[in-house]
Amino acid sequence: MNKLKPKAVIFDLGSTLIEYEAKPWSEQAVTCAASVRKFLDRQGHPVPEDEEFFRIFEDIKNDFRKHAAESLTEWTVPQAAERLLGKLGIEADDGMADKLFDAYYQPVGKLIYAYDDVLDVLARIRKSADAVGLVSNTIFPERAHMKELRRFKIEPYLDFCIFSSTFGLRKPHPDIFYKAANCAGYAPAECIYIGDRYVEDFQGPSQMGMPAVLKVLPWREYPTDMPDDIPTISCLSDLDKYLDI
Repeated sequence: MNKLKPKAVIFDLGSTLIEYEAKPWSEQAVTCAASVRKFLDRQGHPVPEDEEFFRIFEDIKNDFRKHAAESLTEWTVPQAAERLLGKLGIEADDGMADKLFDAYYQPVGKLIYAYDDVLDVLARIRKSADAVGLVSNTIFPERAHMKELRRFKIEPYLDFCIFSSTFGLRKPHPDIFYKAANCAGYAPAECIYIGDRYVEDFQGPSQMGMPAVLKVLPWREYPTDMPDDIPTISCLSDLDKYLDI
């Protein structure tokens, strides 16, 4: 097959450049909630026992998740934290929701890591493409991810970053991909998108004319009716199969 030479290459973040699922999110949610409860307890606030605290917090997050799934509008952990404070009868002082997020995120930050081939692939793409960007669905504030990108020395390779927590809409909403193409300065058809989720990262960009490559992960569930002939990779280094880099 003829290799593509896109003007702009746009990446997903989680499980594409940086791995956040060293532990399943279901397990991390318990640890994160415990970290928030511990923070509030140390501040002298009366809080329920661990299991009840976790249940209340999960119920709040599930309400946000349901609305996001139906509307493709994004929610954030600080928003959920504000609602949690109200539920517990704790006054939300200025910055309290952000402090709760920092407590929530602390266990996550200890586990994340960048894939071994990320910097090499980005360096080669940087030489061949006019623009390199990132579009990520996330419930975490942008500041957390920018810190990660600096930590793993990824930021210098990126011309722009779009996070759903800031943009307000989440993939596969077409507006977030149009925004990315606009930031890149090229038509969607002149860009290519790489991510690990079929609906969000392959169908989303493909349906608005942006070619896509799906990074297939062994633990990720994919639709049983997913076409067999779509471009797939198992690691970023496999992009050589499809891109002239």
